[in-house]
Amino acid sequence: MPRPQTAPPLSFFDAPRSRCGDGRFGIELGGIRITLEGLAPEVEQQLRERYGVYVSDDSADGGLRVECFEEDSQYFIDPPERPELNPILLACDGTRVRYLGYRVAGWFDTVDGRGKLLLARGTYEPADRAIENYVRAAVAWQAASRGGALIHAASAVRNGRGYLFYGESGAGKSTLSACNLRASVVSDDLSLVLPGGDSTLELVGSPFRGTYEGGDPVVGRFPLHAGFRIVKADVAEVKSVARSRALAELVGNLPFVAEAFDARPDLFERIEIAFRPIPLGHLLFRKDDSYWDAIDRAGL
Repeated sequence: MPRPQTAPPLSFFDAPRSRCGDGRFGIELGGIRITLEGLAPEVEQQLRERYGVYVSDDSADGGLRVECFEEDSQYFIDPPERPELNPILLACDGTRVRYLGYRVAGWFDTVDGRGKLLLARGTYEPADRAIENYVRAAVAWQAASRGGALIHAASAVRNGRGYLFYGESGAGKSTLSACNLRASVVSDDLSLVLPGGDSTLELVGSPFRGTYEGGDPVVGRFPLHAGFRIVKADVAEVKSVARSRALAELVGNLPFVAEAFDARPDLFERIEIAFRPIPLGHLLFRKDDSYWDAIDRAGL
């Protein structure tokens, strides 16, 4: 059978199904709250261990509440014979977003705070990893609805200030993070920013750290000071680029949400407004942390 090309319609989720179990698990990320209910006990424990300091058992009070059910099939998308980029299919119906991956199908609504997750039985993808992709998508959409973003970017906190280093896979986010000696690395893969109390953006600690394992997980909110599209080079340097180009490069690194800008142009407008005060440019860097010297020379 051909692979699906989009997430299933909402009517697909109406059929009666059994809950996976009685477990409940919640996280809180800078005011974004997500609670999963009806988990199998072993999956609940895996998620608690995976999310560590970001676990919040109070997160059922407000935020997004997701009910989890068993699906009597092996997969929603058949796994490949050879490894591939994890397929995630999203469809937007206003404030409600439908989701499809190998083992998880679901939906969530960023306004009414409800969601449903179906977990298939196959073992190609561990349950906690399959669920995390759904959680990442839900965080991205909740952030966008608030005028923030979940960005395909490395990030770090230095002297109380947050910095973003974004780029496509292979741009050097993990290399740049591994070379860092002067700041606390938040992530080398996905970084969460949310509006602060003074109409500026803040970098928020989150569990989506990618491959970076150095130092303790970063918790808290930090004023976002600058963002850079990173470019490997022989000499570290900050370069100015046209604002339109800088914004386009940033938007090109907004997973889960950017594909829906045609259906939800208001989300693009919110992101453009939110990032107006934030300096954006290019950061040329080499395999050491001299990029901090370049950032200092640029006054950033």
